[in-house]
Amino acid sequence: MHSDVSRTLVSRTFRFFSSVLRPLSTALLTVALLTTAASEVSAGVLSLANGDRIYGELVVVERDHVVWKSETFGDITVEKGKILSLETDKDLKIAGRDEPCALAGHRREQWELYCDEGDGWVMDFPAIDHAEPYVNFVGDPIVFRGNVAASGVFENGNREREDWDINANFDVRNGDFHHLVGTQYQNQNSADVDNLEKYRFNYDLRWIFSEKWFAAGNSAFLHEEARNLDLSTTVGLGLGYLFFDTDKSAFSIQGGMSSVKDEFIDPSLSETSDKRYAAGRTAWDFRYKFELGPEVYYNQELLQSLDRSADYQSNAEIGVRTPLVKGILMEVKYAWQYDNTPSLDSAKEDTKMTVGVGYSW
Repeated sequence: MHSDVSRTLVSRTFRFFSSVLRPLSTALLTVALLTTAASEVSAGVLSLANGDRIYGELVVVERDHVVWKSETFGDITVEKGKILSLETDKDLKIAGRDEPCALAGHRREQWELYCDEGDGWVMDFPAIDHAEPYVNFVGDPIVFRGNVAASGVFENGNREREDWDINANFDVRNGDFHHLVGTQYQNQNSADVDNLEKYRFNYDLRWIFSEKWFAAGNSAFLHEEARNLDLSTTVGLGLGYLFFDTDKSAFSIQGGMSSVKDEFIDPSLSETSDKRYAAGRTAWDFRYKFELGPEVYYNQELLQSLDRSADYQSNAEIGVRTPLVKGILMEVKYAWQYDNTPSLDSAKEDTKMTVGVGYSW
């Protein structure tokens, strides 16, 4: 009798809790599924041409590839040609735009973007050189790169010789502003040459106001005893076009107007005590880093006087930087300098080959 009552009581209790817990468990499962679905909808999605969909977040868009932070595999690099579409709910920083921009759609290799002004426009996805989440741009606005290299020749005994060649270059980037600083010191001392020194300092400012275009201000100061220059000053403004600029490679050209002033150590060796003239300026800068490590670079500048067609000068550098260990590199450089109207006791052309070691960061 008592056992039957106990079984009946247990059975009713079980049915009661089952009737209560079943809807509760169903509700909890539904909430969990909705939460998971919402997280997938709100997360970024990278769709590939082979049908794969990779959930995660955008790290950066470069000229040839996209770095994507996968929820499963971490940071991965995907070639642009393999990407069917890209979706992200994060605002982006596009070159030439100060405000954040939202990606509304990625269709047929084109991005539809909307910025704070409210106007939308379309950009070709393969042609985008750099785009990153705006929060990263604001949070880490300054990028500092540079390299220092030194070479020397020292001889004692039958021949006495001491040559120094030291170069330092810096690239400081703050948003759409790029600051390029270059310095050089040379010293030649031998039985034939007595302490011929050369100092050079140049500063270029670039403001990238569009995806490819930038306004440029440039200045250079040079003291070179071998060419009878006490101080040569060049200041100018111009416009440039950036074909591409990534960690692997870069190529840009620019043109503009410059004011050039040459002051001589010995005025008697020049047609005038000093020389000032307006000049048209063109310059180009190229570098490429191979997969195995070496980097080649080539830059050249040409100044043409607007008053006298025969008065022009040009300088160029071509070199190879090869990493030895982390941060330490070997540099082989060929420098060429040409002045069509030099001082009376100077040659028009100067060339120099140097081999040295340096450090880059």
